[in-house]
Amino acid sequence: MNLRYITCSDPRENIKPTDLIGLLKIAPSVEIGIQAQSSNMKKGDSRNVWFNNLMNFITNIDMPLNVALHVNYQWCNILCSKQNKNLPIEIAGWLDMRNYKNTGPAIRRWQLNIGNSTTDFDADSVARLISQYPEHEFILPYNARVCERVSSVHETGVPFSLLYDASGGYGVHPERWQLPVYDTHPMGYAGGISPRYVWFDLNEISQLLPHDYSTWIDAEYNLMYPKTRIFDISRARQYIQNALDWERHQNMR
Repeated sequence: MNLRYITCSDPRENIKPTDLIGLLKIAPSVEIGIQAQSSNMKKGDSRNVWFNNLMNFITNIDMPLNVALHVNYQWCNILCSKQNKNLPIEIAGWLDMRNYKNTGPAIRRWQLNIGNSTTDFDADSVARLISQYPEHEFILPYNARVCERVSSVHETGVPFSLLYDASGGYGVHPERWQLPVYDTHPMGYAGGISPRYVWFDLNEISQLLPHDYSTWIDAEYNLMYPKTRIFDISRARQYIQNALDWERHQNMR
């Protein structure tokens, strides 16, 4: 099993961009996932200013750094509906943002967090969005609540990836991990993954996957200071290092 990404989700404006860049430079597989929603990321909002400042740093560095945008609530509803012919100006700008050498998108991976708030979900509209941005990787969550919606997008034939998270973003560890749902759609794993137990989770996940399968893991809740939503760089660094150590150990076997 190959770890394509080790994703650290939901750093916010309390974290200096230079500290996040230092995290990203630990290894080529490290990724940060930024939660984006209209309630706090519109132009002029403090998180919007912080995020654009972060991206200004990243797009002026001559090395690839992995940033994903996890789109929620009203913005996700727009992107997954017939309204996506007219994207919010912030989303359109981030989709068009290019990396340092203009060889690809600065934000290549886009996770559409479909759920109960995505009331206008339309599979054909999602397929149209994906087709319009072939350089981007679009990710849909996968769990019992959204599996029918995922299936409807699969039937359109467009490429996308899945993130298995049985808890639907609540950071709860599953009773068991899910086998890949489709041969044609890569799948990553989230749900209660922590710095301390990431070896255990990777061992369990690797037993489900072919030896050459390329996947990723995504941690969020357990990267926060306890009982807060404040991202902890030291916890994120430990999680990354433990995942990298696991991967090195596997490669030596």
